[in-house]
Amino acid sequence: MRRAWGAAIVAAGVLAVVVAIAMAQTPPPVVTVTAGPDSAVAQVSGPVAAGPTTFRVTKAASRRGLTVYFALLNAGVTLEEFRAAIAADDRGQGDTSLGLVSIQGATSLTGQETTRDVTFTLKPGVTYVMITEPESRGPVRHGGFGTLTTTGTPNGATTATTDATIRMVNRRFRGARSLPRSGVVRFTNEDGVPHFAIAFPLRRGVSTARFGRVLRSNNERAFGRLVAGEPVGVQALISGGGTANDQQLRFPRAGRYGFVCFFDGHERLGMYRVIRVR
Repeated sequence: MRRAWGAAIVAAGVLAVVVAIAMAQTPPPVVTVTAGPDSAVAQVSGPVAAGPTTFRVTKAASRRGLTVYFALLNAGVTLEEFRAAIAADDRGQGDTSLGLVSIQGATSLTGQETTRDVTFTLKPGVTYVMITEPESRGPVRHGGFGTLTTTGTPNGATTATTDATIRMVNRRFRGARSLPRSGVVRFTNEDGVPHFAIAFPLRRGVSTARFGRVLRSNNERAFGRLVAGEPVGVQALISGGGTANDQQLRFPRAGRYGFVCFFDGHERLGMYRVIRVR
């Protein structure tokens, strides 16, 4: 009898550990966002719980690239004021809209991509503004707007393990020096200013020193001689202060890529890095 009770206790203990591990590893819920040049709609029936959340951005029928931002309005800023500032910026009448929000998450799709995932932690009891920015060879234009409200209840999810982490700090890229060709990469912006990252496939033999020298020269023709194909938008613009995005990335090929942040001339201050994609 004692042995039977002992076995039952051990089994119960093992079950409790398994349940605890399963609960601790609850993956982030997935929210689908349908985005296009003139719209951004979250496919939800109401407010969503706070916590780590994966946004599956699905591009509406379009051959153009598209970037989607998830932003919080700064204190005292209304949605109408923000939209008016965006419209003025797009007309070339100012450059104030970025100072009215904190961009918590963002992802870019190329013209060929139809879906891409980005995961970040939703804050409780707030309303996010979703903004779309279609790819254009002319002036930047922000076309689609949408909102997403969160509850005060946490979703109980935990952030999944990523394949690598790249830190954006002190106008530098830190962290991983190699990335998988296909995987999830965490980007953290630990500065007090916005950053983004574009990856340029490099020609054979291009050194880090040469890459940086050409970037600082601001010579477009010289830069064109370094790259070996179309760039990859690995992390769209996010605000600083500890924001973190887990990006689902697929590089077209293995090799060496030059990661650059061009925001506000950061590339000339040293915000670039050569990273190997394996």
